[in-house]
Amino acid sequence: MRYLLLFLWQGWFLSATCQPSTPQKVALGHLPVVQADAKGTMHLVYGLDSTIYYTTANSSTDSFKLPSRVATLSNLVAGAKRGPQLAITDQFIVITAVNRQGDIYAYSLNRATNQWSPAVQVNDVPEIAKEGFQAIAGSGNGLFHAAWLDLRDDKKNKIVGASSRDGGRTWSKNQVIYRSPDGTVCECCKVSLAAKNNDVYVQFRNWLGGSRDLHLIHSTDGGKTYAPAQKLGTGTWKLTACPMDGGAVVLSAAGQPITAWRRENNLYTCLPGEPEQSITTGRNITLAAGTAQPVLAWDEGGIIWVKSAANPTLQVGKGQMPSIAVAGQTVMCVWESEGQVMMATTNLRPKP
Repeated sequence: MRYLLLFLWQGWFLSATCQPSTPQKVALGHLPVVQADAKGTMHLVYGLDSTIYYTTANSSTDSFKLPSRVATLSNLVAGAKRGPQLAITDQFIVITAVNRQGDIYAYSLNRATNQWSPAVQVNDVPEIAKEGFQAIAGSGNGLFHAAWLDLRDDKKNKIVGASSRDGGRTWSKNQVIYRSPDGTVCECCKVSLAAKNNDVYVQFRNWLGGSRDLHLIHSTDGGKTYAPAQKLGTGTWKLTACPMDGGAVVLSAAGQPITAWRRENNLYTCLPGEPEQSITTGRNITLAAGTAQPVLAWDEGGIIWVKSAANPTLQVGKGQMPSIAVAGQTVMCVWESEGQVMMATTNLRPKP
C-alpha cells in the first residue's frame, strides 16, 4: 500500500480537461456538509441561525431541491467546522448538531417513511461538548457511531464516543476512547470518523510533548473497544496555539483508511503507518472516497480547490470550509462564502 498515494498524485501537473461547473448559490447558511449515498444521490446539511436544513440532489444535476427544515436547535453552533454533521446508510440518515451549552443532538430520518425523529441527546453527561467538535459515521444496518471532544471528569478535552444500533434513535452509554497523557487533546480541531462493517476509525489532532499532530484510533469490533492511538506521518508540528484544522479520514473501496490533514501551511495525505505525501499548501483539507480514487478539496487564499488522482488541480470558487462527495464520475463540492452555501460539480477523468 505504500505506493498507493504516490500513484494517486502522479498526475498532479496534467493539463486541465475536466472544468468545474459555474458556482451556484444553494441558500443562505453556514458550514455545509455533503455526502453521496450508494445510489448516487447527494445529501446536504447546513445550519442557519438556530435552524438545521437538509436537501438532496441527483448527482447528474447541478442543483439541489428546496432545502427543508429538519429542526430548530436553540443556540446551534455552526462556525469554524462546528456545524451539523451527516451520515447515511440504506435505511437511515442521521444528522448530529451541538448547541453552545455543549450538548449533542441526533435527528434520524427513516428513509422508508421520510419522517424525521425528534431530537435525541447523544452525550450522557450534560454540557460537556463545549468546544462543539463532533462527527458521525454510519456502517450499515442502522449502526451509527459518533465521536466528539469531551470535558467530562477533569474538564480537559478527550475523545469520547457512542453508538446507535437503531438508526440514531437511541445511543449507547458514552465511552472515553482516548485521553492524552499530557492532559488534553488539541482543543480547537475537528474530529473525523469513518466506518464500515465492524471497522471504525476516529481521527483527531493530539497534543503531546508540545506537538499538535494527527492521530488515528481503530476499532475492529464495531466501536466496543479501540486500539491505542497511532500518530499519522513522520513529521511533527511544535505549536503553542491551536491550528483550528483537523483534516479528514475516509475508507477506500477495500476498507483501507486514507487520511488528509495539515501541518504548518502544508497539506498531506497518508495511509496509517506510512510516510505522509505532500499535496500543496493551504488549509481546511477534506476528502471523499470515490469509486476508484479519493478526491481532495481545500481552501487557500479565499479560493476553493479540488484535486483527484487522474485530474488536475481545479479552482472551483471563492470561499472557505469545503466539503466534497463523489458519486460515480461526478464530484460535488460545497462550501461557505459570505454567509451563503455554494456548490459546483466536475467529472472525474478515468484513471490512466
